[in-house]
Amino acid sequence: MGSWMKTPLAPGDRGTTAQALYQSIFEHAGAPSIIVEDDFGISMANPEFARLTGFSCEEIQGRMTLLDFLPEEEIERVRTYHKARRDGRQDVPSHYECRIRVRSGKLRHILMKVGLIPGPRRTIASLTDITSLRQATEALAEREALYSAILEGYEGYIYFIGPDFRLRFLNENLMRTIGGDATGQFCHRALHGRESPCPWCVSDQVFAGRTVRFEMRNPHDKRWYYSVNIPIRHADGSLSYQAMIEDIHERKQMELALRHSESQLRQENRQLRSSLQERNRFGPIIGRSPAMQAVYEIIGKAAASDANIIIYGESGTGKELVARAIHDSSARRDKAFVPVNCGAIPENLVESEFFGHRKGAFSGAVTDKPGFLDAARGGTLFLDEVGEIDENVQVKLLRAVEGGGYTPVGGTKLHRADMRIIAATNRDLTVLVDGGQMRQDFYYRIHIVPIHLPPLRERREDISLLVEALLAAYPSECRPRLTPELIRRLEAYHWPGNVRELQNVLHRLATIGRLDLGRHETARRGGLDPPSTARDAARPLRATMADAERQLILESLEQHRWNRKAAARQMGIGLRTLQRKLKMLGIT
Repeated sequence: MGSWMKTPLAPGDRGTTAQALYQSIFEHAGAPSIIVEDDFGISMANPEFARLTGFSCEEIQGRMTLLDFLPEEEIERVRTYHKARRDGRQDVPSHYECRIRVRSGKLRHILMKVGLIPGPRRTIASLTDITSLRQATEALAEREALYSAILEGYEGYIYFIGPDFRLRFLNENLMRTIGGDATGQFCHRALHGRESPCPWCVSDQVFAGRTVRFEMRNPHDKRWYYSVNIPIRHADGSLSYQAMIEDIHERKQMELALRHSESQLRQENRQLRSSLQERNRFGPIIGRSPAMQAVYEIIGKAAASDANIIIYGESGTGKELVARAIHDSSARRDKAFVPVNCGAIPENLVESEFFGHRKGAFSGAVTDKPGFLDAARGGTLFLDEVGEIDENVQVKLLRAVEGGGYTPVGGTKLHRADMRIIAATNRDLTVLVDGGQMRQDFYYRIHIVPIHLPPLRERREDISLLVEALLAAYPSECRPRLTPELIRRLEAYHWPGNVRELQNVLHRLATIGRLDLGRHETARRGGLDPPSTARDAARPLRATMADAERQLILESLEQHRWNRKAAARQMGIGLRTLQRKLKMLGIT
């Protein structure tokens, strides 16, 4: 056994009475204390040390050493102090911090006061547990580092002042701006070059305990700032004033410009609304009827947004004209307007036409070809007869417009769609959805802003305006004279083909000098109609056959509400053949 296994205070060291007195004082000391022998053995430990470490005095005394309580990184330093103290060196600290490991395995921070007992080579160590203090100090240091990082990392200006208006703190950004540290100076003088407090100062409110936020325009640099002013209460009850100032000039300028723009827009909107009642046209669209005034108003609203639009109307009501008017009035007007007749695309080419294809993707694909979606990038894709689109293509279109992109036929690179869709139809799309011919999700994607175009028979008061505008395009020598009877007959007709049919009727009128409304009008004479028998007898066979063919095609188109695909099917000819004949006969 080591020498520290001896009785701690043997009779030979002191008198018995003194030994008992010292031992009693040691055991009842309020601080954890131990007596350490020359070989680090603990010969005595008082109850407070036992309570600190979790070991009993019996487990410690004569069985454990001081080194047993030290973590690895503390041992060498304590060894050095222990030896130097016994060598009589005067530079050994009598107080130092270290850590000890208690029974639970946790480390406690302690302040150790060590003294050498005269005579025997023993030391008495008194310990103070400073774990809580050390943790609080570290937490405070960490918080101060965090606050310092926030203060110095803040891109705006931060300063503190006392009730005397003298600066107590400035962050680095503010010091750089004013050219140095102005701590101790009056804030109004150092920051604003004033000899008295600023007119906008809110110190009275802040020192009354209120947080004050406001925007202001600095009279010196004419820039806008946002100021947050906060009271800071100190431990002694005194108050400081913290100001955080952010430069918001660019944001404020944008805000003011936006407000001005909104004000102008509201004014323009009021003017537009007041003038709508008097408008005879909207771009190429002609009409002054209440029904068309309502359409003009919707067109204006639709053009101001980027939402997808669906235009409902019978064949010949001018759905493409409305689509173009919306595009030309929108933010996309500088990009392409791409019209697509969905009913005229062969089924085997639909996907290639919409999404494009790569060279060699199929027989006949001799070069790369962009699709409609590529052509409409940044602009507007007009889907006429949208109800004719195949369900598989609906899925891919839906994926493209919802951000999933699309891939050309035979390609691998994903393209992103950037376009606005304006669709048009003369059918009830809800019937197609119920019948499974149109996907419900596709329907909801295109059916954001609906526009319903009235048929010509529901706006007869617009017919005279339309006739004047359409005939104005013809040379004066070919332009027929309008009479009240002619206008009356045109207004009395029910126009199954709408404005498109009116165009064709006027084209015939300008060409042959006769108002021919077909079999839908009761035969009558008057206006510009000459006696038909003599006129027809004098006409060549080819012209007569052309008239008959024109009449047959017009009747078929009117019967099918100008659905060219359906009319071609009824007449037993191909769609391309019908389109060629329409062009040749001047039917648009």
